[in-house]
Amino acid sequence: MKVFMLGWEFPPFISGGLGTACYGLTKAMNKLDVGVTFVLPRSSDREHSTHVKMLT
Repeated sequence: MKVFMLGWEFPPFISGGLGTACYGLTKAMNKLDVGVTFVLPRSSDREHSTHVKMLT
């Protein structure tokens, strides 16, 4: 299965709870062998996104 997610927060850029929730969801889906592509409106540090494909 593949999942396409849109968001405006992902670690290390967190201004509320959305970034933390998105990180937890993508980690859990990765453990279930779900391929996740996550789209952010700005570039992100790849250190926190080794388990997910990031599009910025």
